Amino acid sequence: MQTAMQKNIGIVIGVTLLLYGLLRIGVGSLLLSQYLGWLDVPALQDATQDVGTFLAKSVDQQFIAVSVPAYLGYVAMMGLVLAAGAIRTLQDQSFGLRLIAIYLLMYAMLFINFQTVNPKVIHLALCTVLFAVLCWFKQTPRMTSSTQLSAGSAA
Repeated sequence: MQTAMQKNIGIVIGVTLLLYGLLRIGVGSLLLSQYLGWLDVPALQDATQDVGTFLAKSVDQQFIAVSVPAYLGYVAMMGLVLAAGAIRTLQDQSFGLRLIAIYLLMYAMLFINFQTVNPKVIHLALCTVLFAVLCWFKQTPRMTSSTQLSAGSAA
């Protein structure tokens, strides 16, 4: 049973993860649209070129070579998975925490694929801590032998 404080903290964490997921969807989609020529926003050109430069420099280190559109689509997909997990967690529906865990695995796979650690690992670490807190708050009490005995004797 969650306390009111745990429930409120869980809501704040869920909303934070939802907003972060929406941000990833937005950034990934905007940069992908810019790269594909569907948008022509000068402010996005530098960011799109930076992604291309990073991918070109790291191509020899990548386990799976990734193109710019694949990378940007993957970023947007990560955001979609995180946002869906956050929404389902906020609604106390099943599979929400599993979707957030899938997002964390997708994020970790980027670091593994590129064989690099950069400041974005802080985002992964923070999301992992928030996920752990949510899991702790959402865990259901398990029936132990002593609680089963006391429940049985009350009947």
